[in-house]
Amino acid sequence: MNAKNAGTRALADVRIDWLKDLRDTLSEYHSILMCENPDAKGEADVRTKERANAVDDRRLSYLGTKLDLLLNQKKKYQQALWRVSDDILKHENPTDEDYDQADKQLVAAAREVLDFHWRKIKAEILGEPPLKEPPVQDTRATL
Repeated sequence: MNAKNAGTRALADVRIDWLKDLRDTLSEYHSILMCENPDAKGEADVRTKERANAVDDRRLSYLGTKLDLLLNQKKKYQQALWRVSDDILKHENPTDEDYDQADKQLVAAAREVLDFHWRKIKAEILGEPPLKEPPVQDTRATL
């Protein structure tokens, strides 16, 4: 293996680790969002549910921050995924319908990011021209 191939492989390994971390973070984030705590009836159950919700809220905050740090908002696909995940956290009092819609958007955006980066890694390893993620279109009005 020559130095160029070794460097390409090392870079691919770093990218694969990033993909795994992103996938695992998104999986946990999605799991917490889509599995609500059961309704509590008694006073003790209400306290238990409140504690469980507080733990979930703290974990979602951690995972949301981790997604902020993992995703590059200057890249089109990554920004789209970040926006979906951030919008989910900002939504107050979501209904089951809201969760269903958010679920579809999150999974679709995640698949796009994961698929693009997997194809990018394969192209690099095979010595093909590197794939470039489209930049985000600047929609701000010019003065």
